[in-house]
Amino acid sequence: LIAAEYNGMQIAVPEYKAGDNKSPAFLAKSPLGRVPVLDTPQGAIFESNAIARYVAGSSRTSGLMGATYFDSAKVDSWVDFCTHEMELPASVWFYPAFGFMDANAGAIAKAKVDLAKSLAVLDAHLADKTYLVGEGVTLADIAIVSALVYPFKFVADAAYRKPFANVMRWFDTCVHQPQFQ
Repeated sequence: LIAAEYNGMQIAVPEYKAGDNKSPAFLAKSPLGRVPVLDTPQGAIFESNAIARYVAGSSRTSGLMGATYFDSAKVDSWVDFCTHEMELPASVWFYPAFGFMDANAGAIAKAKVDLAKSLAVLDAHLADKTYLVGEGVTLADIAIVSALVYPFKFVADAAYRKPFANVMRWFDTCVHQPQFQ
């Protein structure tokens, strides 16, 4: 939805009721019955990252996929980094706070360590950069900020975030953009 804001697109978000994803019509769009699904004039797109890439790439003028083909690959690198290195530990840490899964002290402790390792990589990368790729917001920034919003808001206290000053500067820069809000 943030990428849609940057690209001036309107995306309707239908109300979802438990079980909607089990209907034959929904399964025809998303074979595993996963949400979200984006209906387009050409057909349905399933999986969050595929939808995000489609929306971000729908306008070359916004630069969300990078200014060059190489930058586009760097955007993809950071989106994949987010998926593989940040989303799992972030979720394991904050899901219990929302009641989405049972708390497991060992798993939460490991998730905090794993997320800190990823944040350290991100912090080093951002030492001399405002954004992850190029001179403006890209899908890389949108994906990683989105993965960090709930952990930063609900479980990662100031002491945890303190070693990652560059990440926090970048995060604050991004979330204060009108399209993020």
